[in-house]
Amino acid sequence: MKKNILIILGSLKHSWWAEKIASMIWSYLHDSDKYNITYLTFYQAEKKYDFSWKEICLDEKLSTHIFINILKLFIRAYKIKQISKKEKIDICFSHMEEANFCNIFSKIIFLNSSKIYLQVHQSVNAWWRLYKILIKVLYNFSDKIITIVKEEKENLINNYSIKEEKIEVIYNPVDINKIDVLKLEELGEYKKLYGNHKFTFINIWRLTYQKNQELLIKVFKQFNEKYKNTQLIILWEWELRDKLEEQIWENKNIYLLWNQVNPYKFLYNSDSFIFTSRYEWMPWVLLESLVCWLPIISTDCDTWPKEILKKEVTNFQEVKDISLEEYGILVPIFDEDCIFQSLEKIYLDKEVRNHYKQKSLERSRDFEINNIIEKWEKLFKFTYKKNL
Repeated sequence: MKKNILIILGSLKHSWWAEKIASMIWSYLHDSDKYNITYLTFYQAEKKYDFSWKEICLDEKLSTHIFINILKLFIRAYKIKQISKKEKIDICFSHMEEANFCNIFSKIIFLNSSKIYLQVHQSVNAWWRLYKILIKVLYNFSDKIITIVKEEKENLINNYSIKEEKIEVIYNPVDINKIDVLKLEELGEYKKLYGNHKFTFINIWRLTYQKNQELLIKVFKQFNEKYKNTQLIILWEWELRDKLEEQIWENKNIYLLWNQVNPYKFLYNSDSFIFTSRYEWMPWVLLESLVCWLPIISTDCDTWPKEILKKEVTNFQEVKDISLEEYGILVPIFDEDCIFQSLEKIYLDKEVRNHYKQKSLERSRDFEINNIIEKWEKLFKFTYKKNL
């Protein structure tokens, strides 16, 4: 007998990372023919992720008025209860706090009898004070909370008094088969750039304060003065484009290539991935770099690059120096000398470089989507047996 699941999130807007993860996971579960899936979204989106299930959209208008937004919480919660009753929903599964609060309210205010599942996609420490209070007060009313890393599980237990038995850790997935096809695509107009026999470091992410490409460019310019046969390629675009172009001025070995439909071919043809973020959630680009066999250098920022590059993590304190982890190199945030030395280590030491290429491929399998879907399946089977 199929199980009925209601997925709740703000929208299915294309290019947003939580929506991408939700779409990927639930598409696979939908295709397994074990679930009837309905999406409840609050806002319309002009461009959406592909989906083959039913969507119910509340067609809300964005508002900055606090009282309107509070009212929305209760209206959404009531709608969730109504839909759950009509569709005989077994599990109401929400993504991100905006949807999670409504989901819980449907249970404690409107007596929704469906199981209430929440997914936390980022560190709740990043939210403002009111959200943190609501998390502390409300999240224990849920039946299950899924975090995407162990560190956030520890955070919820120790700092928000969430019961340990309520929390499951399931990592974000990566579609290895899809990337394996796309990474072999011809480079086209960029073939000459990669055919110049220079050692290529690459960074892919939005050009924002969070991603800290200013530091990366500063260190690489110094590195490139010493090691002329190197280059840095940065993909993507955001608000810091003009500032970064000004910083790069006159350096002929740093390239801003902006948005690319297929970033995987750039990753696959590069020699090492370098990541200098100030803070993160679970950086998907690191997973994609693993699939492309790239040695990875990453700042040990809050939060979670450590859990990708170090499989068994018990200490979440930031490293104080260059740390050669099992699946990549971690460096302290803002430490220019350590970043320089890590670039040097990957560039000069072929043995270390080849070691991390092989370890990247090995680690990528832990995040392969079919392996992650198995964990979701086990979670739901446990839930259904418990309900019998």
